[in-house]
Amino acid sequence: MSSFRKKALLDDLHAVGNMEQARISAGYLKTSELSFIGIKLPIIAKIVKKHMRSLSFDELKDLMIDLWNELYYEARRASIDIMKEFVKKADVEIAFKIIDSWIDDIDTWALMDPLGSNCLGELLMRNPELEKIFISWSTDDNFWRRRATILPYLYLSLKRNYRPEFNSRVLKAVKPHISDKEFFVGKAAGWVLRELSKRDPDVVREFFENNRSKMTSLVIREGSMKLKG
Repeated sequence: MSSFRKKALLDDLHAVGNMEQARISAGYLKTSELSFIGIKLPIIAKIVKKHMRSLSFDELKDLMIDLWNELYYEARRASIDIMKEFVKKADVEIAFKIIDSWIDDIDTWALMDPLGSNCLGELLMRNPELEKIFISWSTDDNFWRRRATILPYLYLSLKRNYRPEFNSRVLKAVKPHISDKEFFVGKAAGWVLRELSKRDPDVVREFFENNRSKMTSLVIREGSMKLKG
């Protein structure tokens, strides 16, 4: 039954694919592993929503795992769209193990970012103990996994989720990466600092005062954008 659901969803994706959009996406997202059907994100989300109706958590789990194994960018985005719903109520450990297994397959920010922020972020909200695992990832050789240790704290810093007691946790998570010379890691660290500065600019200013000498220019530039003027 799971393979039937996967085929039905893939058929719907292929039915609306566009070769020109596929070319544009391939040039922009620069993933070496995946092919492109050529579909914009809102259309993927609409198709996923249609196929998710009335499915149990076990059925959602099987469908998103099957889709992830397809080497199409749009199929993996569909997996993540399902995961965004799955993480809200499913067993945290099960959801986390699936995401953990996916990270080593990723070679584009366009998959890492929604998986890291929306999905890992929601799981972190539900179980703060995941921070221990993120700490263990912070020195990983895979820079996408290092980026994955930062993005959940972007989710905590968003206006709809933010609470003042998150400040110390966010800054503690960002600090190991402020000297990281990998672009995608530094960019994420700066991004989180910038978002947190919208909630509490004073705490971010103090963080800059105490750590500026250790920061890369990318982290300084990205993280201080909302503190100027």
